[in-house]
Amino acid sequence: MTKTPTEVIFLWHMHQPCYKDPQTGVYLLPWVRLHGVKDYYGMAAILDKFDKVKATFNFSGILLAQLLEYANGQAQDYYAKLSLKNPADLSARERKFIVDRFFSVNYERGIRFNKRYLQLYRKKQGKNKKFSNQELGDLQAIFNLSWFHPYSLKKDKNLKLLLAKGCGYKQQDKKYIIDAQYRIISKTIPLYRRLLKEKRIELSVTPYSHPIMPLVCDTDIVREFSYLNVPRLRFSHPEDCVWHLDKACDIFSEVFGYSPEGSWPSEGSVSEEVVKIYAKQGFKWIGTDEGILFKSLTSEFVPYDLIKDQRHIIYRPYNFRGMNIFFRDRNLSDAISFIYQGWEDSAFAANDLLEHFKRTHYYTKNLLKHRAITIIMDGENAWEYYKNGGIDFLKAVYSGLERSDILCSSTPSEFLSREKAKPLQRLSPGSWINSDFGVWVGSRDNNRNWQALKRVRDLIEHMPEDEKTKQKLLGYFYILEGSDWNWWNTFEDVAGDFEKIFFSYIKKIYKILGKKPPSYIM
Repeated sequence: MTKTPTEVIFLWHMHQPCYKDPQTGVYLLPWVRLHGVKDYYGMAAILDKFDKVKATFNFSGILLAQLLEYANGQAQDYYAKLSLKNPADLSARERKFIVDRFFSVNYERGIRFNKRYLQLYRKKQGKNKKFSNQELGDLQAIFNLSWFHPYSLKKDKNLKLLLAKGCGYKQQDKKYIIDAQYRIISKTIPLYRRLLKEKRIELSVTPYSHPIMPLVCDTDIVREFSYLNVPRLRFSHPEDCVWHLDKACDIFSEVFGYSPEGSWPSEGSVSEEVVKIYAKQGFKWIGTDEGILFKSLTSEFVPYDLIKDQRHIIYRPYNFRGMNIFFRDRNLSDAISFIYQGWEDSAFAANDLLEHFKRTHYYTKNLLKHRAITIIMDGENAWEYYKNGGIDFLKAVYSGLERSDILCSSTPSEFLSREKAKPLQRLSPGSWINSDFGVWVGSRDNNRNWQALKRVRDLIEHMPEDEKTKQKLLGYFYILEGSDWNWWNTFEDVAGDFEKIFFSYIKKIYKILGKKPPSYIM
């Protein structure tokens, strides 16, 4: 058993919710564009430099749809429009919006070491908050410049010069910056296609609008968790889960030319019913959190604490009713997501991770013939907290894997080609957070949303026969099933942007139906 290396499976999950205003078609928030410029391009570009390293990139269907619109020049977002507007022509409201929102970057990595950005930031914090036209113009430019991946700045000498310029930005400078962002996004999907063709990556998909599928199947599953409040009105539409998977696969096939074999369910949320749906739709593998495995193996005879102490059990896939399931190493995945970002020495942080990989190898090499350390995490949000955008850290990790005699990288499908999954008798429901669904259900605001979904769905189902209108309404409704609206009820949505988008789709549906929305719909 000692002859086989321990395989590391990286699954970088990429997702943004639907930011499009249903009334105007304008994207209200810029995060698909900005993360597209920095992370969706950058993560593939870093991997491209390591011929022997493999990884899996997972996209939600709704993100792919929005990326396509940006790549084809069909998407406009409010932030980009404001960025291009001459400061002299800005209204008082627009000026305030720019000052309030265009510092939305990590202070330590994005603002502190940029002399002009820091100067503008301190002015915002001070008593004199009145920005001149030139100060606003600089803020428009620097905010957008701060989202470029370092590789893009290195390749484009004009961008590099604009960053070095520091202040005194003109209208043509801002136009070049925004145009460059669109050019990078247009090159991103072809980059993934090439890496796929070269068999250096695997691509997988998350259900279209990123729904918490066990809750969409039946909110009564919350009764499994005695400490969570069950929504007063039961929502149960398992057929919607099929739609979200099919829609995501359709877009995936349109973009990449084939059907995906694997999926990271939204937030790693699973249940036995959801796995059944995945199997029926032809998927070969999914991923979720190690806590789900521990709970699934717990019984009246074998306590949870005893199970979780046997960590070698997470380093292989399991098969539940025909579906192969990988369970992520929570400790190491979360360390990359939340811990190593605070380490100033990127090489030291990377070496610490590699040492954990090595210790796992020596711990498991005589227990399992083939072993997989599964790292599953958000592939976009963590890196803005890292020094140099995470490049130094990732390069050191990838380089260490390439040089190692006892470690290598792999993908889920590749691993399954040489190791049969172990049968699993039951699957406990839950997500990657606390092995339950408490982030998306149980609170007053989140249960209110589920009850609103129930009422809206009933109205759609009982509307007069008009199939074209019904499908249009359902298209809006499926967006409402996304997880992000409730996530930001739990994790403070300071500006109220996500609640605004959520309610805008409800209001759109009521308007089409010719009905007045409930009073709590703002």
